[in-house]
Order: sequence, then C-alpha cells, then structure tokens
Amino acid sequence: MKKCLTLLMCSMIIASLLAACSRNGEPVSGSGDQIILDFWTAWGPGSKEEEIGLKVIETFEKENPDIKVNVQVMTFDMLYDNIITSINAGNAPDISWGLGEWFSDLNHADALLDLTPYFHEWEEKDLIYDNVIEALTVNGKLKALPNYLGNRALLYNKDILHEAGLDGPPETWDELLAMGPIIKKKTGKYAFGISGTGVRAPQELIMYLAQNDLELAVQAEEGKFKNTWNENPDELERATEVFRFYNDLLEEGVIDPNGRSWGHQEEDTNFSLGQYAMVVNGTWMEDTIDEAGVIDNLGIAPPPKNASEATYLEISPYYIFKDTDHPEEAWELMKAMLGDEYQQGANLYKSPRIDVKGEGLWAEGYDGLTEIGAVFPQVSLGKITNDMTDAVGRVLLLEENPEKTASWLGEEINKSLEANGQLSEDAVRSK
Repeated sequence: MKKCLTLLMCSMIIASLLAACSRNGEPVSGSGDQIILDFWTAWGPGSKEEEIGLKVIETFEKENPDIKVNVQVMTFDMLYDNIITSINAGNAPDISWGLGEWFSDLNHADALLDLTPYFHEWEEKDLIYDNVIEALTVNGKLKALPNYLGNRALLYNKDILHEAGLDGPPETWDELLAMGPIIKKKTGKYAFGISGTGVRAPQELIMYLAQNDLELAVQAEEGKFKNTWNENPDELERATEVFRFYNDLLEEGVIDPNGRSWGHQEEDTNFSLGQYAMVVNGTWMEDTIDEAGVIDNLGIAPPPKNASEATYLEISPYYIFKDTDHPEEAWELMKAMLGDEYQQGANLYKSPRIDVKGEGLWAEGYDGLTEIGAVFPQVSLGKITNDMTDAVGRVLLLEENPEKTASWLGEEINKSLEANGQLSEDAVRSK
C-alpha cells in the first residue's frame, strides 16, 4: 500500500511539473522545442469570429511550426474573472481578448506588456485609427491593440416611420422628442429604445454626455483624473440637461416604460421584432435583424446629436500580459488576428483597420462614426459604471430631480477616483 501511495504521489508531482512547463511555454513531452501560447477568447459558439479565428490560427501555426496556440473559449464574465485570478496567481495567459472597460484595471495592476516598440516597427500600424490607439495609450506607452470596434449608430424601422408620416430619422434630441408622440399616436408603438440596466446603460449615458460636450472625468498633467461638474455651473447644467433628456424620453412617451428595466437583450430583441421604431445600437444586430426578416425595412443613421455629434466608441482589445515568456511570438499572433483575413471575415463592419470597410447598408451606415467616438476615461470603472446605471435609474425610476442626479454622480465619480488613488485636485477640461 505504501509503495502504491508513493507511486501515486510521484505521478501527481510529475503531472503538475509537466502542466507548469506547458503553461509557461517550455517544451512538453512529445513537443520538441515547440512554444505554447495560451490564447483566451470569448468567441460565441459557431460564430464568424470563432470560425475565421480558428482558420487564422491554423495558418499561423503552419507558418510558425515552432509555435502551438492553445485556444481557450469562455464567456466574457468567465474571461474577466479568470484573467484577474490568473494575474493574482502569477499565471496569466500570453494573450487574451477582452473588453475596453477592463483596460484601466489591468493597466493599473501593471499586468500589461508595453507594445510601443513592437507597434512602431509594425508595417501596418498606420492602418489603425489614431484615436483608437490614443485610447489604448497610457503615459506614452501602448498597452493594448484593438480587436474590434463596437461603434453605435441609430437603427430605425423605415416602415414604422413611414406609417407615422415621417420622412426620415431624427437628427437631434429635440427632433426625437417631437417624433415620439406622433409615432405612438399613428402606429401604437413607441419611438425609441434604451437600456436602463446592465452593461449598456453606462455606455449609452457616456454617449449622451459626449453629445453635450461633457466628460466623466478629465485628466490632469500628473495622469490623475477628476469630475469637474460641481465646480463649473455650465458643466453641471449640461450634465443636468442629459438627465433631463432621459426624463423627457419617459414623460413624452418616447420610450416604453418597461424600457427602464431593459438590459441589452430586451433592447435588441424588441427592436428586431418591430416593437419600437428606433434604437442606438451596434453592427452585431445584423444577424438578429436578418433572422427576424426585417432587414429590408432597416435604415441606419448617426445618433441624434445635441451640442455635438458623438457616439459611444466601444474598443474590444487584445491584451498581451507582461509576464509572458514569449512576447515576440504573442505579438506575431496579435498581428495575425489584426490581419486582413480575420478582419475581413469576422469584423467587416467593426474593424479597427481603416482599410476594412465592406459594402452595403451596414458599411455605409457605420462609416465615419469612429472619428466621433467617445470612450471611457482611463480609470478604474467598476463602481463608476454602476453609479452611472444608478443615476439613470434615479431619474427614470425614482423620478429624482435631474440636477440632483447630475451632482450626485459627479460626487460619486470623485469618491471612486479617490478610493483608487486616481483623483487629481488640479484637473482642467481638455476641450
């Protein structure tokens, strides 16, 4: 019995050592001198991203026979949790897909590789949008590259607008508010959809703030940030106007009262089924709308503006982690995923490459929106995005005074910045 236990323990130790060697990219049994790259992603099962991505990786491995890519697919929630756990354990993957909202936290944890020297030598660097690269650069160091861009446009049902006697979509907030009662009276349907809860609620809010020339937090010279609404009456009034717009959407009957509790799934599904006329949404809606059979009724336009034209620019990055034993090989894999084959096949209407455009309604509808995109500031966002969602709920559900809500959100943002050591006392607006 003792001999059996000893053999069992030895076998377990050997297996653990082999697994550790495989994780760190060192040779494993039967692999010769092959390098193992761990690549984590959140491809949907059977999606274009998965299909084209696996083909690109297969080609990459053939062209680099000394490299094996170990792909692990998981949901976004699992992906984030596993990344944080692996960083804390000193066992992060070599490269991972992720969300832009994670960028500041990962950078603040000093977990990301500085890609600046690799990027400057890349022959296709000029094909990536400048403002996207700027959003992923901290103190002069590029810390990620974009996988895709989730720009937002106004999608509208042409049949509903036609039935209401309207020639086209609204170009301004005021026009949208004016159309609401007309559409409801003529068609029995609501004019507009919002997401009152979930991840998309703060994304929509940051767009409306940008359309009123506002930032969540402005950066000071030392790299720290501050919300300045409560220090500047003009800014507080403009923030108040944003929350008053939410209130007016509800009071004027522009949105379905149930929309106050919608997440992104309800927002997407109800539009594709023709339950309301317009929504600000992304290109991922193509398949949903096509399946619903309403593609011929679809129109796409820029989001209604107020003081300025703006939309939410969602950047989904590729991250290479600082502790990788093979930064050059991970960089080559990242380049392959940013290459023409993957971007044309999987990201045709949402590519960060200037030269990947596509044709037809979706390409034309989203063309030019990247340049007017607004992004989250480079700060830890966890509590801030929750507070943004709560602020929307305060106006729509609790019927709180819009100015009180704007002031409260500004205070809460600064509390979060202070708690994270990111609060500046000397921030000045950049525009």
